[in-house]
Amino acid sequence: MVKRSINATTLLIWGISFIGLGICLFFANQFTLHFLFFLLGVLTVLSSCYAVIQFFFLKKRFSVVMEFGNFVIGFFILFFSDFILHSLAVCFGFYLLLHIIISCIEYFLYRKNYQKGRLRIVIHIWFQLFFLIPLLFNLEQNIQVISIILGIYLMIYGVTRLTNFLTVLLPSRTTDRIKQQIQIPLPVFFNAFIPKRLITLVNEMMEVKQDTKQFNFCKLSGEPNLFVLIHLAEHGSAKMGHMEIAFQGQVYSYGNYDLHSRSFFDMIGDGVVMVAQKEDYIRYVVTKKDRYVIEFGICLTSKEQILIQKKLQHLIHFNTESYFPDLQLSELGLLPKGDYHDMSSEIYDCASGTFYKILKGKYKKFFVLKTNCAMLAQYVLSSIGKQIFCVNGIITPGAYYDYLNDRFKLKNTNVVSRKVYTKKDFN
Repeated sequence: MVKRSINATTLLIWGISFIGLGICLFFANQFTLHFLFFLLGVLTVLSSCYAVIQFFFLKKRFSVVMEFGNFVIGFFILFFSDFILHSLAVCFGFYLLLHIIISCIEYFLYRKNYQKGRLRIVIHIWFQLFFLIPLLFNLEQNIQVISIILGIYLMIYGVTRLTNFLTVLLPSRTTDRIKQQIQIPLPVFFNAFIPKRLITLVNEMMEVKQDTKQFNFCKLSGEPNLFVLIHLAEHGSAKMGHMEIAFQGQVYSYGNYDLHSRSFFDMIGDGVVMVAQKEDYIRYVVTKKDRYVIEFGICLTSKEQILIQKKLQHLIHFNTESYFPDLQLSELGLLPKGDYHDMSSEIYDCASGTFYKILKGKYKKFFVLKTNCAMLAQYVLSSIGKQIFCVNGIITPGAYYDYLNDRFKLKNTNVVSRKVYTKKDFN
């Protein structure tokens, strides 16, 4: 995760491997899955045996509980592979059921706000149901279904690895279109845990190195003028990550900043765009909200800067009205004098934050699992070709971190800097 470059040969090997494995899963699905599980079981058992051999002959450390556990797991995989595969297929079915529920909530929000796009959501729901029924109710077919889905995904993911390989290998002018490709991220289940892994990484760097120099780096290929900020927190609303755009000294964020509109366990509320001074805002979230902020810098052409500026101006001035946090309302005499500590009031006070509530359209309602902070970043970055396509429709800050970190480690891309802000930066 800290590595600063990706080898072209590695990208080529991984790309071909993913595509090859995807083809095998798609056309020889059950045989391939059983072979992979057999291989996994054998390797797990052998690793335990090897650890025992090292303990007796090389006097290396040995954990009896861990290695015995690995041996039991490997044995279980070898002799109960059918049971495991059927169980995984059923679990995936329930995972798909969760996505159907999310899509139903999204449809309800669209219908309530008279938004277009409801037919697309209905088609998406029926498409998911087509795979859900055999996964949950047909044990003879569920392994085959999950293998076909996994095979398609791996083939597409492998193609994205090959396009990254071409980006590294070919001159920048030749790869202009490749750089604009749609990126297929890892499954949302994995990306959701990236913020937690990053917190552990930063904590380790601070403890061992007393600085973050091994993480912070700026390429010599250009000066960044657009920034993507990804928040990391142990607790609170940013525990699963939060992300924003910074441009020309201002931070642009989308979220449920109206405390009084929140519902459904604070997962749904009015969509509000926040604009604040970048330096003051980062200082606030790092020192007062106890977060880390990872910043990726993107080098834009003059034409791209104009596109971003127009996109942001359209976002905050079209189809919006001013929203005033409680502290600002109290200063205007519309609420009693007092201490207001909701986040929008604190941003207004600490970083000159201004807020714009969206009146209609897709972003009128904030929904943490659909129209969230990452979706707004997608809206802005798509104008310059930085786009992620999620087959499940859920885009997370972790998915964007994975994407931007990959682009940063590749040569011939315009993601040119990476930096983490900690409290040490504001002492």
